[in-house]
Parts: sequence; structure tokens; C-alpha cells
Amino acid sequence: MGWWCMPEFSRVLVERNNNSKVAINYDFAFGEYIATKEFFDLLTEVQTNLLETGKVMLPTGQEAASDNPGGLLAIQFYMETIDSSRQAITGLTKLGLNVEKNLWKNI
Repeated sequence: MGWWCMPEFSRVLVERNNNSKVAINYDFAFGEYIATKEFFDLLTEVQTNLLETGKVMLPTGQEAASDNPGGLLAIQFYMETIDSSRQAITGLTKLGLNVEKNLWKNI
């Protein structure tokens, strides 16, 4: 058999494969903390941009100016979106904590 028939298992290949399987492992409380921290980081960024430049950079790459109704509406939608994301993640973490609590209670 030649070299073309043998699989190549280098340390780098194995490490990349293992890292792709388990990239992040958080518990529910830590997930809620991350969601809350991210929400307040984004909120601080919006507030800072509004105070300094009067414009907010949206995740799409567009700038929403606070000097016209369309820009204000876009900023409002963006802020509602980040708040909805935080609420959704908080709800999922509380659901996970309740399930975990009931699991341990029934064991």
C-alpha cells in the first residue's frame, strides 16, 4: 500500500476535530448572565453613539440617524430586537433551570 491509502491523523487534525465537537459548554445561569451582559453592552453602545454622533450603527452595517423619523424608528426596532433576544434567552435559561430542578427532585 502506498501513502495515498493511509489516513493522515496529525495532532492538529485531532485537536480541531475535538474542538469542533465541544466548542462551548455553559450552564443555564451562566447563559443568562451572558445574555444580560450582552444586552447592557449593546445598550451602552447605542447610548454612547447617540450622545457622541447622533447615529447608531445597526448590525446590518447601516447607520440610523437620530435626526429623522426613519432613523429613530430603526433605532427603536433595533433596541426592541436586542431586548427581545435577552428576554428569549432568559426564558430559555429559566425553563432549563426548572427542568433541571425537577429532574434532581425526582431522582
